[in-house]
Order: sequence, then C-alpha cells, then structure tokens
Amino acid sequence: MSKTVSIGALAACVMLAGCFDIPDYRGGNRFSNPFSGGAGGAQPAAPQDAAAPTANAAEAACLEAGRAAGFDISGVVGTREVIGAGGLPQSRDVMLQVRRGTQSVEVRCSYAYLDGTAQIMTL
Repeated sequence: MSKTVSIGALAACVMLAGCFDIPDYRGGNRFSNPFSGGAGGAQPAAPQDAAAPTANAAEAACLEAGRAAGFDISGVVGTREVIGAGGLPQSRDVMLQVRRGTQSVEVRCSYAYLDGTAQIMTL
C-alpha cells in the first residue's frame, strides 16, 4: 500500500509540474511555456537582435566593394548566411565572378550584419 501511495504521489507531482509556466532558456533567450494560460496563448519570444538584412542588401554592398577594389564584375555566383556561435545570423558570404585583366576568378565577399560593411576576402 505504501509503495502504491508513493508512486501515485510522485505521478501527481510530475503531472502538476507541467501546469506551471516554467521558463525555457535555450540559446540564452527566454521562451515562455506555450501551453500556459497566459495572455493570447504565449508564443516563443523573438530574439532581441534585429532581423538579418536581406540577401539583396548584402549582394549590393559586395558588388560595390568589388567595383571599389577595381574588379570588372560579371555577376553574383551565390550567397550563404553565416551563423554565429549563439545560433543567430552574423554575416553573409557572397561569391562574385570577377575579371581583372585577362583573368576571370571567383572572389568571396563577407557582408557583416552588425555594421553593414562588405569586405572582399580573397583575390
């Protein structure tokens, strides 16, 4: 009997613990419990950082940086977002097809979201 009561009490405690609004600190950000009875059915809080700029802004800045470096730019080969240690986007790499003299090569440009600067990384 004592064993059955102990197991029942433990099960009741576990079930009741799920009813509390227990914060979730994944990635350093606080998310509320989506099953709590909070106002409007609480949704996970958005990260405090501003949204990452669009790929078009990164491409435009990198095209300008390539022209400033003296390249004749044929076009954008591709882009990819670089995720930082915290799991949030920190920059975008843009690959440019460029010509300089008789050579035609691809160069990488890094567009930093924090300060909005573009820097040619490889020559």
